[in-house]
Amino acid sequence: MCGIVVIVTRWWLAWLLVTVACVMCLLGANLSPSWLLRASSTPVQPTSSAAFRTSTDGLSLQEFTTDFLQDQFSATPVYRPQEREALGLWIRCTLMGGYERESLHCGVYATTVPDLPIAQIISLTCVVTATVLTSLSCIAVLFSTCVRIVRGANWFTIVGATQALAGILSLVGVAVFPLAWGSDRIRTLCGESDMYNPSNCTIGWAVYVALVGSLGLLLCTWMSSIAARSTTTEEVAEEISKGKTIVCLI
Repeated sequence: MCGIVVIVTRWWLAWLLVTVACVMCLLGANLSPSWLLRASSTPVQPTSSAAFRTSTDGLSLQEFTTDFLQDQFSATPVYRPQEREALGLWIRCTLMGGYERESLHCGVYATTVPDLPIAQIISLTCVVTATVLTSLSCIAVLFSTCVRIVRGANWFTIVGATQALAGILSLVGVAVFPLAWGSDRIRTLCGESDMYNPSNCTIGWAVYVALVGSLGLLLCTWMSSIAARSTTTEEVAEEISKGKTIVCLI
């Protein structure tokens, strides 16, 4: 259906796996709010149930003694973990509710273009476009087992060039995003932030994942040429000369 001979080599498989990993990285970065994380407030030591009791009425001696000893002789204080507000390219997580029942609520905060600063729009456009191109290139890598030439152009070269473009776009998106840190929306979260200065915020894991995906795509560009050469080796030619239509050299 897709060609006369299907060729699968170890280099092609490595190229496919790295491409899939890049797709997952960019998808994770797109869907994560963890591009900027608000600095957590000072954790508060919880007070045990015994400290809240104003009277020992109705308590057995054993219950009261156990709670009292836990409060008085605990060597290491235990702190209640606190969730952190976060802001991504188009998703935001905000703490809502009272202090004792505070919980993190996440949702889309950008529904129209004017909702975002120009730099963030550029960053969002670049990263989303890179994600789409990477997803398409992943499908193209699958077809490269049986498609070699398309209108006189090497299919591996076309896919490699697409991945290079996606990698560059993703890098541009990550580099441009800090230019939006001086906007009012981000200052509401981070305080006196400015371009490339997050102030009270820290850079979240999504930025690093996007960078890994970008560098992985540039690696894929190199791997595409290696995978192309691996389909034209003497070993492959020998298998084809035997009349095989499926050549697997892994």
